[in-house]
Amino acid sequence: MRDTSTDAPHSAAHDRWVAVAEDVATQLATDVVARDRAGAAPHKEVELIRSSGLLPLLVPSAVGGPGGSWLTAFEVVARVARIDTSIGHVLGYHYLHSWRTNLGRRTEVIERLAAGTAANNWLWGGAGNPRDAGLELTRTDGGYLVRGKKFFATGAEVSDRVIASGTDVETGQKYGFALPTRTDGVVHGEDWDSLGQRASASGSIAFEDAFLSEDDILGPGEQTDPDAPAYPSLSALGFQVLLGLLAVATAEGALRFGAEYTRTKSRAWATSGVSEAADDPLVRVRYGELESQVRAARALTDRAAAAWVAAASRGWELTHAERGEVSVELSAVKVVTTQAALAATNGVFELTGARATKTGTGLDRFWRDVRTLTLHDPVSHKAIEVGDHLLRGSFPTPSGYS
Repeated sequence: MRDTSTDAPHSAAHDRWVAVAEDVATQLATDVVARDRAGAAPHKEVELIRSSGLLPLLVPSAVGGPGGSWLTAFEVVARVARIDTSIGHVLGYHYLHSWRTNLGRRTEVIERLAAGTAANNWLWGGAGNPRDAGLELTRTDGGYLVRGKKFFATGAEVSDRVIASGTDVETGQKYGFALPTRTDGVVHGEDWDSLGQRASASGSIAFEDAFLSEDDILGPGEQTDPDAPAYPSLSALGFQVLLGLLAVATAEGALRFGAEYTRTKSRAWATSGVSEAADDPLVRVRYGELESQVRAARALTDRAAAAWVAAASRGWELTHAERGEVSVELSAVKVVTTQAALAATNGVFELTGARATKTGTGLDRFWRDVRTLTLHDPVSHKAIEVGDHLLRGSFPTPSGYS
């Protein structure tokens, strides 16, 4: 099975899937504010996405999928995230987690899981927070017993399959694996209670002697090993693409929401000399500045996303230098999207007025989501990576974040 997700998208198919995403976003918009306030796990939202046909988008046609492109998937995620960042987050991570199976070495397992995703519309989650202790694997008949806990596992609670890695306690060998989410011993903490991304089901997941079949082991766990080939470590950079995209898409959504509010509900200031808020030169200038910053951030994000896809297309032939260039580009994305998205989602309040701060308006969700997303890994350390590359020509050491 060839990974066709790194191919250039066919224009007609691309447009069709983007239209599907727009339809999903329109439906999500009807109650997004109420759902954000409730902060519940997005079971209903996942079923909406499942019925849309978007879940198997990246699965190659050779095993029953649509054979879509990553560049299409990124645009799909952005269209959803403009309206509901939490659901864009779950969907984007699903695409990455399902694709990460390709980074294993057991092709028969990879093909079987891809075919299962296409046939059953599986949603994928992950349990791979690099800062938590690793999962432990204890040998038993037919496989392993998995023990351990990960404190952040976006989408896992509402998923059908969870991708993770663990270490054989006897040999020290690390393995990647994909486990059915409803396996006995897989316990979801249901403990996500954050400022933003409230419907992203990003709480903890524990493994209490959950059985892992030998048939669900993907191969050696190389995705965060700096001494491994470059290709498996693209996983960490895929997360950086999505986090940058989610931040900038949320900023796009905030500015669109704010502009509509300004046109239809904001009142012109008494000394502005105009009768409509949207005619105020100060409002127009500030919207123009924020929109320009967000457009620039989106352009850089799209360029870096394309570079990541090109690197992925190299497969096991990818060099560490090629990977390093993509890593630096994505560190720059982190710096620029953090600044632009925070500025836009905060600054839009100055352009909509005091009434826009009402809870029912929901304008605050954009800032809360961006503030939460951008804390995933410290932006200052990303700036150091970009500066070090400029000063010394060095690349970030491959890790769970770079």
